[in-house]
Amino acid sequence: MSSEVGADRPEEKEQPSAKKPCLENVETPAESASEPPTEVLSKRKIKKLAKMQKWEVRKKIKRQQEREKQRLKRQQAILAGIERTSPSRKELKYNTTSKSPSPISVAVDLDFDDLMIDKDICKCVKQLLRIYTVNRRSQTPIPLFFTGIKKDGRIHKTLERNDGYQNWDVKISHESFLELFDREKIVYLTSDSDNVLDTLEDNHVYIIGGLVDHNSQKGLCHKIAEDKGLRHARLPLNENVVIKTRTVLTINHVFEILLRVTEKKSWKEAILSVLPMRKGAKAKEVSPKAPEATTQ
Repeated sequence: MSSEVGADRPEEKEQPSAKKPCLENVETPAESASEPPTEVLSKRKIKKLAKMQKWEVRKKIKRQQEREKQRLKRQQAILAGIERTSPSRKELKYNTTSKSPSPISVAVDLDFDDLMIDKDICKCVKQLLRIYTVNRRSQTPIPLFFTGIKKDGRIHKTLERNDGYQNWDVKISHESFLELFDREKIVYLTSDSDNVLDTLEDNHVYIIGGLVDHNSQKGLCHKIAEDKGLRHARLPLNENVVIKTRTVLTINHVFEILLRVTEKKSWKEAILSVLPMRKGAKAKEVSPKAPEATTQ
């Protein structure tokens, strides 16, 4: 006798399970077309990137070693009773540009990102570091601006390699100096100008072209000032010293000469104290006036 259990139900046939493709892993033609091709790096490029990564690590270690060296040097000087020639870290903390009695401001125009090769971009940023360091250690630091820095440009990316640069006592801006300062108070410094800078005018902003080009863009800063209708001037180099080489100076040399003049040095003293030995600068001798002819 057969069992009646389940006799009313239709016979359930087991359906073969169709294997569905995993859509997450399927690459559609549209997706594959939109993906950029993978860049194949050359051996030279790989070695260069590896070298840069090693340098970034070494740079931090080297900086820590330098700080430790300076700390020991300060301790030895204190024990020996040697008078300090530079402000202490505590003094520097309160010696900011906002509290400085400096009568002028200086802005470095960095809107030349596209006109420099990578090597010169690095040199430019090194000169900015030198400017910051010299200004930071001055008793009367000049209010300082780095302007016209392109967002995600090479100057911006190179600056970002310096830890904490956002906390520097410098106003860093993507805007042009023309958007930040009164046009009537601007003086663009260029060695091609016919106007000699005899005195620094109070409440004026002196613009330094942040361009390292080895003179390949000769006259560019002068042209910019002329095209924008700005006042321009050159430092009184020829009037105070004799220089064996050309009179085009680095960004940091121009800034430091301005800084020394605000510290009450004469132009001649400031120029001679800043220019490197290779320039062969010597004080210009003032020729005595010839005696006037007398008539009998």
